[in-house]
Amino acid sequence: MRKGNRSLHLTASLCCAVGISAVTGLLLAWAVPAAAPQDRVNAAYAAMGGDKLKTISLKASLEQFDPGESYSLSDPTKPDTGVSDLVQSRDLIHGFAHNEWVRPLPDNSAKRTYTEIITPAAGYVIGYDATNGRLPKRSTKGTQPEHTMSGRRLTAALRELERPMIVIEMKQHPDGVSAIVDQTVAGKTYPALQYRGDYGTLIVMFDSATNLPVRVRTLDWDGLEGDSVFDAEYSDWRDVDGAKVSFHALYTLNGMKVADLKLASVMANPALAPATFNIPQVMLASAAKPAPANVTPFQWIIRRQFFGFYYDSDAMYTDDVDSLRLDDIGPNVSQTQGGTHNTIFIATNNYLIAVEAPNDDGQAIQSIDMAKKRFPGKPIRYLILTHHHVDHVSGMRTYAAEGATIVVGKGDGDYFRKVLARPETLNRFAPKTAFTPKVIEVDGKWSVADGGREVDAYAVENPHAAGYVMVYVPDARLGIVSDLYVPGAPVPSNAMVAALVKGVDKWGIKPERFAGGHGSTGPYADVVRAAQK
Repeated sequence: MRKGNRSLHLTASLCCAVGISAVTGLLLAWAVPAAAPQDRVNAAYAAMGGDKLKTISLKASLEQFDPGESYSLSDPTKPDTGVSDLVQSRDLIHGFAHNEWVRPLPDNSAKRTYTEIITPAAGYVIGYDATNGRLPKRSTKGTQPEHTMSGRRLTAALRELERPMIVIEMKQHPDGVSAIVDQTVAGKTYPALQYRGDYGTLIVMFDSATNLPVRVRTLDWDGLEGDSVFDAEYSDWRDVDGAKVSFHALYTLNGMKVADLKLASVMANPALAPATFNIPQVMLASAAKPAPANVTPFQWIIRRQFFGFYYDSDAMYTDDVDSLRLDDIGPNVSQTQGGTHNTIFIATNNYLIAVEAPNDDGQAIQSIDMAKKRFPGKPIRYLILTHHHVDHVSGMRTYAAEGATIVVGKGDGDYFRKVLARPETLNRFAPKTAFTPKVIEVDGKWSVADGGREVDAYAVENPHAAGYVMVYVPDARLGIVSDLYVPGAPVPSNAMVAALVKGVDKWGIKPERFAGGHGSTGPYADVVRAAQK
């Protein structure tokens, strides 16, 4: 949707992002098209019913998958991240959307129920759209929390509102339309056009028989996969009062399923009260404007919302009013704090060992800068990743560029070598120094020693992620974990806590405390007590 645009789209506003990998040059190459670009747009616009729809309401279900949160790298669709229900109302003339969401929580114990109001000028949320501890501090307190959207979240939402009915944008803004070569997917070739809008660039593929858009593709960076292709494939086109609406959209990232959207019902041109899209003036006055597309981490925003893990802040790693810091948590051991995710730095006589590289290379740059000031003259020799989940590894390229060897769980080495070697043209924090990936696997136990300090990594069987390792610093009697529990918070009695205790017992280590990739530090005795309940 162009800023100030007078139309939006029919289908659900899935906050999904898109991407195209290093084949971008090929995808955007010029060729003589079979039809002039605007002729193709006009044919698609007519096939979809032209301007028959002014408003629309729909009900939909969204089956969610996050390849970056799978149990195993060998099967990126398991486990899924639940099913969300959506009721959406759209004012296509003014470009407003009102979403009523019912979405899962990580433990499936309850649901998140919240409302989104999305306009070209601002975004607004009523209710609990995030898990405990992930609501931004600007949220108002009341019967239900309320907060404005960050500029980045707003841009992601607006771009995804463009996707299902991108043809309307192309019709109204022909200056953004250009010809590209036909695109081939799964052995089938489609005529295609490119559209450059306010919220990113999209490649639209058409069915040459029906003229309908069948696949919409855009460029995104993913923390695990690097430069990536994200597609929305549209099917099950039905007539709704003379307009054609796709009742099924399948979203994939590099061919991996991310979301499966199915519409249950659609109402054409319902009467929608102006209050449907109202954002209180007190909120609107301080609301963020859409962020530039090139600073918006689309994949992160979209998929972290599946389970409510997204922290809606333009500061990215912390709340808007906070900043990262480095706290000492033991002799020559420090932990980043202030944000949602942490890195732990362990100093030996001659070098540093980092544990976890969360969020992206931007956080890695900040964390490494603090570590170098805290431990001057010591290079980072190793980066230990407890498991493959995207939120704990996406800054790994900056550590690799520092010369660090990446230590991962058994069976994960080939995957990390592959993704570390991929192009990073879409990563705005990509390392400027070229590197050759150095990756080693933990087969049971891995250990290094320098100047009297030993650091160990141990394989731990658990229900969270295959190839998981915990870290132990014997002289500090300090263990390090991510996600099996959150040190510093109340310890639950569950299978992950039980798995941690079993792993500690198996390897015969004697931790007094654990530090976490989330949270801070906590006594191991609390973990043992929770596991015994």
